[in-house]
Amino acid sequence: MKKFSVILPLLLLPLAESGTVDRILAKVNEEIITLSELNRHMEPVRRELRSKHSGPELERALEKAEKGTLDALIEEKLIYQKAVELEYEANADDKVDDYIQRIMKENNLKDTDELEEALAREGQSLREYRELLLRQIITGELVNDFINSRISLLTPEIEKYYKNHLADYTTPEEVTLSEILITDSGGSAAAETRAEDLYRRLRQGEPFAALASQYSKGPTADKGGGIGTYLGAKLNPDTAKAIAGLAEGEVSRPSKLEEGYVIYRVDARRAPVVLPLEEVKEEIKNKLYQQKRSPEYDRFIAQLREEAYIQIFPEME
Repeated sequence: MKKFSVILPLLLLPLAESGTVDRILAKVNEEIITLSELNRHMEPVRRELRSKHSGPELERALEKAEKGTLDALIEEKLIYQKAVELEYEANADDKVDDYIQRIMKENNLKDTDELEEALAREGQSLREYRELLLRQIITGELVNDFINSRISLLTPEIEKYYKNHLADYTTPEEVTLSEILITDSGGSAAAETRAEDLYRRLRQGEPFAALASQYSKGPTADKGGGIGTYLGAKLNPDTAKAIAGLAEGEVSRPSKLEEGYVIYRVDARRAPVVLPLEEVKEEIKNKLYQQKRSPEYDRFIAQLREEAYIQIFPEME
């Protein structure tokens, strides 16, 4: 049977399983936050942290995550309470109905009976689901009115950010290379003589791949000497120096290596490309939006906290 799909914010998850030992962790005006509520939100966080940390490091990470999650739960309740106070619930039922109709259509559910069955398989009732949707809708509208709507982005701001961060929107140079490696098993002088002779023959037009297959002692000799494509900035400094200024198809003079000499051919070069502003404008807008939104959100939450009665019980302090 196809799994029923609903999208809800992390802070609006179904109730915890019955039988959980519970206690109150915090009180936000007239609402409480329980241990089971915190645990529901911490479950995926704990799994991730345990996959990355252990011992005292894990304990510190878990403690920090629990405090952060508790703060987030407090903020969610403050926003919801302010939305109720300002009567955002007045026209929310119709929006909840519209959302439910869309969910039913997306999941091919013909009526509310099928919806209730699907929700039951997820451990949730239709009444609980409607309540969660209501909270999501009215808190989202409040945030939009008091935070998001106050953020403006002007074209000059976007253009200035783009100009100041061109390196972030430039694709790096790439170079594809082949090599002929001549070892000095017959002596350094013999290796140098062989390398200079091969370089002369390459300059006269003999095929690089054929000479590499015949004379190279490198691991890719049987493939014509191709060694791959590299980011220019990641090349070994000696290699970068050897191929500096070479165009596609040109070969380098023999370079001395610890094991002998090497000749490179530049098979292909892709120069750095600056992505046009239009191509990255949305990414820049999102970055600037988040930069502006964070202080607006913090200011709004600080005001709600100042107006509220919040008690955190000793176990979580």
